[in-house]
Amino acid sequence: MASYFTHGMNAFLLTVILTNWLRTFVVRFDLVDRPSARKLHEGAVPICGGIAMFIAFLIANAGIEFGAGIPSGALVGLALIAAVGIADDRWDLPALPRLLVQLLAAAILVEFGSHAAINLAAAFPPALAPVLVAIAPTVAILFIVGSINAVNMIDGVDGLAGGVLAMTFFWLALLGQHLGDRDVALEALVLMCAVLGFLFFNLRHPWRSRAAVYMGDAGSMMLGAAAAYFIVTLSSGPEHVSFPLLLWVIVVPLTDTLVLMVRRIAAGRSPMSADRWHLHHLILDRGLPPAVTTAVIIAISATCGGVAYAGLVLALPDYLMLIGLFGPVALHVAFVVASTRTRAAKRPAVAPLLRTTGAALEPRGQGRS
Repeated sequence: MASYFTHGMNAFLLTVILTNWLRTFVVRFDLVDRPSARKLHEGAVPICGGIAMFIAFLIANAGIEFGAGIPSGALVGLALIAAVGIADDRWDLPALPRLLVQLLAAAILVEFGSHAAINLAAAFPPALAPVLVAIAPTVAILFIVGSINAVNMIDGVDGLAGGVLAMTFFWLALLGQHLGDRDVALEALVLMCAVLGFLFFNLRHPWRSRAAVYMGDAGSMMLGAAAAYFIVTLSSGPEHVSFPLLLWVIVVPLTDTLVLMVRRIAAGRSPMSADRWHLHHLILDRGLPPAVTTAVIIAISATCGGVAYAGLVLALPDYLMLIGLFGPVALHVAFVVASTRTRAAKRPAVAPLLRTTGAALEPRGQGRS
């Protein structure tokens, strides 16, 4: 436990120090987020949180004894994701190159981590087992890519993406500890502490009216990839934890992304187009302040992560954990429908949609509020 505390504190302090230094340094390279029609924040905000967290994570890993922690091959995959995120933060890359790099990085994470055999079959009828085993590697890669973009898409309110991912890593650390997987427990704890160091500058509180820095695509994509990697690792480990059970720890951003893409397709638009239809936008439209909106979504994410841990500790049936996932999805859809009707009643004339390049794969930030 002392080792966990030491590595976690190292990651926290390193992130605070690096963020404080980088927020002045990155301005020279124009790594800043400026207000636009969709980004409602004030002034140019440095985009250095993701860089600081990843460097802190690497340095903290250097102090972890050989044979523990994340494999070097997986670090290469995360580094690739962080690199394309930095490039996108600076030059706003087209969607296709980003997607191709994400697929490559996801394949590296699965292959070098030897985590292709995720446990899909446990929650389904035995007759489907051969098919599920065959498609497991593909599902693992697509899940990692989906998580990368799901986290990237919720990064739209100060402290939101960081807060949700901090809770995700918290529950993954507890799950890893309960399963005896010290590597996942330690690495998830280290990343959680790195995120907390970033939130020191990004989260709104009585002494900070708005975020001083953003994590950017480098941060949101890297954290999404890391969370998905830990989930895939636990599901393909010797304990054979059900993949659907582990989805609970990241179900909030995944649900928001899937529901949003379905809504865009139903509206005759590209699922990759950008708008202000995200969960946090709908909550903001209800009149809640940004800080409260962030707290509400973090609390929901924390509760869902607790369901995953309770399901594991209580040994709940895998099929029950799978069916239970429809609960948060149904609640999300119901809230979206109600919010859409309220929005339509307030604004009967539909405003023209903003034209954008890219997607979710969307450009960094979803309109800061």
